[in-house]
Amino acid sequence: MTGNDTRSALLDVARSWRPRLLAERDRIEALRRLPDDVACDLAQAGFFRILLPEAYGGLDLTPMQAMAVFEELARADASVAWCVWNGNTHWVTAQLPAETARTIHASPAAITANSTRASGRARVVDGGYRVSGRWALVSGCELASWQVLLAIVHEGDKPRLAASGAPETRFMLVPSAECAILDTWTVGGLRGTGSHDVVVDDRFVPQSHAASFTDPYVLAEPRYRIPPFSKVIPGLGAMALGIACNAIETLIEIASEKVPQRTSQSLRENHGAQVRVSQAESLVRSARLFLLDSLQQLWSALLDGRGATMQARAQARLAASLSVGNAVQAVDLMYAAAGATALYATCPLERAFRDVHAITQHIGVNPREMESTGRVLSGLETDTPLLLSSGPRASRPIMIIRMSGGDARGPEDHDPSVAQVETLRRLR
Repeated sequence: MTGNDTRSALLDVARSWRPRLLAERDRIEALRRLPDDVACDLAQAGFFRILLPEAYGGLDLTPMQAMAVFEELARADASVAWCVWNGNTHWVTAQLPAETARTIHASPAAITANSTRASGRARVVDGGYRVSGRWALVSGCELASWQVLLAIVHEGDKPRLAASGAPETRFMLVPSAECAILDTWTVGGLRGTGSHDVVVDDRFVPQSHAASFTDPYVLAEPRYRIPPFSKVIPGLGAMALGIACNAIETLIEIASEKVPQRTSQSLRENHGAQVRVSQAESLVRSARLFLLDSLQQLWSALLDGRGATMQARAQARLAASLSVGNAVQAVDLMYAAAGATALYATCPLERAFRDVHAITQHIGVNPREMESTGRVLSGLETDTPLLLSSGPRASRPIMIIRMSGGDARGPEDHDPSVAQVETLRRLR
């Protein structure tokens, strides 16, 4: 699927998927991952190529178009939306050798999974690297043909230092057939994302299959210079808003039939419920407008040569945090309005409550981000690397190891390691 017509049509395709995804929700929850047939059909429809450059067979949607698709998918199933979103990060694709990028994405069914935790080691050898490590919270890892894993580069037994003086980190593209998956994803919210741990044990990765945020761009068009975290993190807000939309729709449906205890009125006629619906609707709509406007401002500045200013990046990150926060409030309002009905697993509000609160645990919308964006908006220097420029200054058999329980890791999903943080901090 390519071309402007396809780009504008993908949102309609996402809407057409809603009945199927609603019908698949219980199976997705039970499997704790997307079923193979669902993932394959999503890939064939182009959902894992939303932000992939057109040069490599991608749809190359704008960030605003992508947000609309992520939100629509999340209205039906948040785990599906999450896997599609995470499969569209494409962190360093514009900086990979063109032949490598074409190889990775040659099949229409290609899916990648990734981790921005530098929890692996890449030892320099002739022609490339020997890679070992364990990466947590790799969403959709069982679906992927390639794992994109951040590692600290070592020469001998010591980390190699970047020009900044911090340890160098690079993404390693590893075939899934050369990885082991540890079954650790036993959770409540976003249960169907299959965000297990991935292990690589002394595998060779050619130099052509490794890249860094600071590498020169192979695809030099301005659209590929958007800071990755400014493009990716807003997706959290879009998905949260999709969940909130579903919660509002669900409450309205429940309210038309439910008659609360000790009253003869339907819930729809209850003044308190009516106020909560209005509050939830206004929370969602206002956040969506801010999210799309901030991205449009950043995108327009980038394309017309002004660049992605720190203020524009801060606005996009602030909008993402606000969208998640507003969505949580909206879902909580609907959950409370529904009463005991919302407690049952058969009620979509129960899952919406779990899923939207799970999104709040992502480091990209940690409450501290409000402090970081506030610093920038107040004219101070940023204190977080996630607002900084990322670019340079000028068929797979997968071994699955079942474990008895989850391996608790904390809320730092897709967070850079301490080493990466220091590397990016010094690139100001």
